[in-house]
Amino acid sequence: MKSQILVLSLFSCLIISQESFSQDFILKAGFDTSRIEVKRTNKNLIVPIKLVFESKNIKQDSLSLYQIDIKVNKKETNIIEAGYKLYYEKLELIQLKGSKEFFLKIIKDTIPDRQRKLVLDIELLKNDSIVKKVNDAKHQKLEIILDSYEEAIEGYKYLAYVGTNFDLVEGIKAKDLFFATNIYSQPKEGKNKNVGFYLSIYGNRAFTQTDSAGVRTRETKFEALTDTTTLRTLKEDFYNTKRVTDNIGAYISPLIKLKWFKSNNPERNVNLYYSPSLEFVYRRSTLSFENQNLGTVDSLVIDRSFQEIVEENALNGENSNTPSRPLFTQTYNEYSFNAGIIGLFLSLENKKISVRVHGSVGYASNYNRVIEPGLPNSIIQQQSDIFFSGRAWVTDAKTGITLQAEVTNTAINPQPFFVATLSKAFNFKKIGEFFQPIVKD
Repeated sequence: MKSQILVLSLFSCLIISQESFSQDFILKAGFDTSRIEVKRTNKNLIVPIKLVFESKNIKQDSLSLYQIDIKVNKKETNIIEAGYKLYYEKLELIQLKGSKEFFLKIIKDTIPDRQRKLVLDIELLKNDSIVKKVNDAKHQKLEIILDSYEEAIEGYKYLAYVGTNFDLVEGIKAKDLFFATNIYSQPKEGKNKNVGFYLSIYGNRAFTQTDSAGVRTRETKFEALTDTTTLRTLKEDFYNTKRVTDNIGAYISPLIKLKWFKSNNPERNVNLYYSPSLEFVYRRSTLSFENQNLGTVDSLVIDRSFQEIVEENALNGENSNTPSRPLFTQTYNEYSFNAGIIGLFLSLENKKISVRVHGSVGYASNYNRVIEPGLPNSIIQQQSDIFFSGRAWVTDAKTGITLQAEVTNTAINPQPFFVATLSKAFNFKKIGEFFQPIVKD
């Protein structure tokens, strides 16, 4: 009799269990996605991870018997345990109430140029025992891809340059000092977007501007041959005019992101910005005249006495002998204020190279040297104009070798300036090492 009662009790429990999980029951406990990609930096990262839960036709009493746990799949994970920390504690399904968020801390990696993977699995437990074939969630495994971060890109933000100018007009040769300081602060991505900026302080020398047409000067001499004849000698010389300009300027431009060149390729990292600008340039120019050594001499015998020629020139206010124009050098200062209204800034930066190209068009207020008719010296006048400029910087990530080119001109009163430089780029952090003592205490 007792055995029959025991069999009936077991049968009743089985029926109750079947009622708890009928053929229509739903039990889904999983991640909200199966893959997360994380871009590492040289700092610790916090990665939020979300669990979602759904149940149907399951009694609450039965649901409280189940727990959900998160385990690291060590077979598929290739990051060491010291490289992460999981903030999660085992929960009962009844506590999830639809969703639950926990966090994963990624420890900064001392070797940035490698990709790592962390795989998380969901385990469904019933009375602390693993059960299978009950959980019907879509994402029961989560792959967290930790992309390698490019330390060189971090170094591109604050750079100083020291090098030399190239004067391609007088031959490909390096001459004179070039220096610059560039700060490139990109706008943030995501919901809290902001505006970045680009700041540059520089000093360079433009290409030598040579007027090959030259300047012609005449020297006229009269010599008496006889009482009734005079020898007139006419000498003509040709001169080049050369202009050398040194520029010192400060330039700032806000950066507003445009998504015309958006790419999913991490090696590309192309960004395009709308970038109005303000720039002040101080220019110190040296104008010189050099003899081309192409002079000509013409002699002519005049049937007039030397005295008659002297008297005639005196009546006309002229000297009998006109000296040639002497060689001279003139130095003067000019200033420009440029407000770029239309501007685009394009950058391509990765672990191998940094390329920055900037074009701008806008209003210019120039204080230029102007030669007034009838005045012996030039004067400085303010002139309003329309300017356009283009700049390009190419920096090698390993060596810091940088090629830079620049062209600037104005539309109403054309005055072009061309610059080419070769320099070595230094990160601001490394510049401080130059001032450290050789031997430390």
